[in-house]
Order: sequence, then C-alpha cells, then structure tokens
Amino acid sequence: MALIPATLTTASASEAPTPAVPGVTFGKQSTDPQKVRDFWTPERIARALANEKTDQAGIARDAAVAKAAGEATEDAARSTAPRLTAEAPQILPAKKASVSTMAAAADVPEMPVAQKVPFPQNAPATVVGKIVFIDDAGKEHGCSGASIAADGNNTVWTAGHCVHPGDGRGSDGFYDLVLFIPGYKESLDTPGDYDAPWGEWVAQSFVAPQAWTRDKDYDEGDLAAFTVKAPTGYTNLSDTVGALGYKFGYGSDWSDIIDSGFPGEGYNRTDMDGYTQFYCTGDVVDAVDWYPWDNRLEMNCDMGAGASGGPMATTEGQIVGANSHVDTDDQDQRINDHLYSSNHGDQAVAVINAINDAN
Repeated sequence: MALIPATLTTASASEAPTPAVPGVTFGKQSTDPQKVRDFWTPERIARALANEKTDQAGIARDAAVAKAAGEATEDAARSTAPRLTAEAPQILPAKKASVSTMAAAADVPEMPVAQKVPFPQNAPATVVGKIVFIDDAGKEHGCSGASIAADGNNTVWTAGHCVHPGDGRGSDGFYDLVLFIPGYKESLDTPGDYDAPWGEWVAQSFVAPQAWTRDKDYDEGDLAAFTVKAPTGYTNLSDTVGALGYKFGYGSDWSDIIDSGFPGEGYNRTDMDGYTQFYCTGDVVDAVDWYPWDNRLEMNCDMGAGASGGPMATTEGQIVGANSHVDTDDQDQRINDHLYSSNHGDQAVAVINAINDAN
C-alpha cells in the first residue's frame, strides 16, 4: 500500500511564511542485534517490569501545567507560527486472515477503566508491543510502542522518554539495548517467562525532537521513532504485524480514540503486570483549553507505568498521540485517571519526516 507523503500545510508566499521545521536529534544503536536479543533473558525482563512498578520510570510525571514566565515569549511565537501536518493510512499485515476487530470504525464507548485486549495476537493489536531498554543509570526498564507506517516498513513510534532521558546529551544520550517485541505476552507454559510470537526486533536508528533531547519538553517533545532490524525469518515489521498510520498536526481534540499499551501498574489497579496488553477508549481533549500554548492530549485512562509510548489512535488506525505522563501530588502519588500525550503537531511531523528521509 502506498503511503500518503507527509505534507506541509502552507499558505502562499504572500499570505504566510513557510512553517519552520523543528530540529531533531539522530542516534544509532551499534550493539550487534543478536547480542541485544541474547541480553534480554526472562530474568532481565522481569527486572524491567519490577522497575516500572517501584519507581515509575516507565511513565513520566507532569511537573507543572503552567509555563514559567520566561518561556512565554517562545510559547507565543510557537502558537502563532504556521503549522505542519503529516498523514498516512494504516497498513494491514501481509497475512490478512489474522485480522480481528478491537473496535469498529464508529462510535466507541467511553472506557476509562482499561480492559485486557481481547485478541492480543491478532491484528490490529499486534502492532503494539513492549519496548525494553537499559536507562542512563544502567537499570532495566520497559515502555510500549507501536509499528507505524513509514518508509522502509521497519519503524516504531513511542514516547521520547522511552529512548532518551532528555538531559541535553543529544545523539550520545539514546538508551542502549533497545528491543521491540510486538504481540508480547507472558508464557503460558513457563510463568515468569515471556513469548515473542512475532519475533524480537532490535532498534537501529533513533529520531527524537530536540524539544525532548535538549529541553525535556513534555508539552511538545515527548515523542520519538526508531527503526528496527528484522529477526531471521521475517521480512519487515509492517508485513509481519501491520502498522498504524498517523495524523499529525490536526489539533488535540479527537473523538473515539483507542489507547493501548503494556502497563505494569495503574491508577487504583492491582491487576496490571507489564506482560498483558490493555486498552481504553473514549474522547481526547486539549489538556488545558484555556491556555493556548499547552496543546497536550488528555484522555481518561487508568493505565500507568509501562504503558508509556503506547499509541492513542483513531478507529481508522491513525496515531494522534503517545502516552507520556500523569498527574501526581507532592508525594509523587497519582491523583486521577488523566493520561497525557505531548502535542503531536510540528514536532511529530519533523520526526516522521526525518525517519522517512533517512530510509
């Protein structure tokens, strides 16, 4: 299926300037792919899931809603600048017989209490997978991500904090031993072990916005993409499990969104283990409608750490956001079921265009 090229929405030269393209950071994972797969033993996967639950490094926290006064000028300029857009349709896997329906392309119920995905080994659920990595402190951690339609057919979309700490180190800051496991699940035969029925896909090249790698901007920058290497016996990720399309730069208000991921914990939940794919459905709104420079996406969904990077997608299979952070109190305890994504506008367009140009 041909992709709709990512496009820039511009007025004529007499009406408006050409939109400024945000800067992005490129990175590489140089470790031999087989060594990466061998590294992730069941014991190390288990530690990654345990770390999600204990210190919630798998999901970032919302430090503050309002901007500092010193950032107001930059925000104002950003809010009035011409906008970029990019769009591509969903891709079904090559073996279409395995496709099932998670939700019809119509109205879906408001479901803020996450449920287990009913057919996690069938498309479209197989596009979502577990990401495991070693963070900058040398600890095992996990996130979620989704196969996304991109040139080369081997690209994963996720949150920026799932691949980079946002500490200003640029290309040197990307995490190591990053592995994507689509359709991941706990082994039925060996509890505590995991199954990778669609293979283990090792990260190769990363792209994240400088708004994340340099500025750690949760409002605009907590998003990223990376390419993967196909394991032996597979052609590419899109043919194997399918790929979600995307619709970037079209605002923060969306109806009938499906949000999915692999949470290790949740708001007032005790049944999330990091091995099981859950999903919520409902509407997404502009997080702070009265504040024009905060265009984060807000959804009522009780998934927590481990679900970071999981896609917020339309029923037509297009990503509009990625799980990023939640609201917490002074004791770092979650206070509601609000789940946020960075705005998927100019920064997301810049990342998907950069990953396409590199392939």
